[in-house]
Amino acid sequence: MRAAVELRLAEVEGALDRPEIEAFLEAQRAATERLQPEVLAEIEGLGTGFGIEPARLFAFLHASVIAELLEGGAVAAEGCTAFAVRTSAGALLAKNRDYRDEHRALQQVMLHRPARGRSFLVVGSLGAPGCFSSGINEDGLALADTAAPTRDLGPGLNRYFLTTLLLERCATVDEALALVRATPHTGSGCLVLADAAGALAAVELGHRQVGIERGSGGRIGRTNHHRLPETAPANLSSPRRAAAHGNSIARQAALGLALDRLADPPGPDGLGALLGRHADAEGPAFCRHGGDDLAATISGALFDTARRQLAFCAGPPCSGAWRTFDLHPTCSGSPAP
Repeated sequence: MRAAVELRLAEVEGALDRPEIEAFLEAQRAATERLQPEVLAEIEGLGTGFGIEPARLFAFLHASVIAELLEGGAVAAEGCTAFAVRTSAGALLAKNRDYRDEHRALQQVMLHRPARGRSFLVVGSLGAPGCFSSGINEDGLALADTAAPTRDLGPGLNRYFLTTLLLERCATVDEALALVRATPHTGSGCLVLADAAGALAAVELGHRQVGIERGSGGRIGRTNHHRLPETAPANLSSPRRAAAHGNSIARQAALGLALDRLADPPGPDGLGALLGRHADAEGPAFCRHGGDDLAATISGALFDTARRQLAFCAGPPCSGAWRTFDLHPTCSGSPAP
């Protein structure tokens, strides 16, 4: 875990001493203290437990935003495809996690039982607080994030912290959207949300503008760019990011076609097949294997909001190596297999 943190920080090491980045991190810490102080306590505990200076762990959790502020940094590793569909009993929410190779060894399914707020089950990385990728809470609210670089950045709540806040405090998509609207954001990224009643939404995060799309058609998804008129003008598509941006646009188009063709009502097998989809004549892969594809998928997750369950593949979803976890805690405090 320490090696993964230092590897990521090495990519922005020179920037950490720049006055504007020091000021940004100081403003971020102040915003986090104001909006969600418990996450700073969690970072303090993680730093102590893993032997990492908490300030470096805090910087690590903002490394992708720092790269966006500088319009530099690694652009291939962080992608992801996320989508949700309404079913006859709730909703299914799916995510392929396209992320850095060093996180394969850190990736875990984790049960959080906070002293205050709802319990929740997440796919995340050891050393990162709360919901670092995707999760579902005891009321059946499920969410997943995707990277979406933007120029609309400023002091506010990091989306990694926001996802935890939503799972702890909200039971429904409506409650989550109300909290999103009421919260100042750092910017960067998208969220896909679903709840036990089958409500769906996508959120595009900027600092000054936040875009919200309701899944009124019963199907919704996001790749790695903002699409809504409030947020799309600030998409960060510099020459270094042109290939990744183009791939995201093509994946979004392929995802729209694929969602339209799902059976009605859709089932987990159909969504699992989408997570394992490779490139074809209609567009690029959702299950990515690096190389010419720029990114690699290190896991797939499928959340059932009615059953409060997670089906998880700790590797490319095309491998079919799935395990199911039940959120309802056992006497040992672990997710039930």
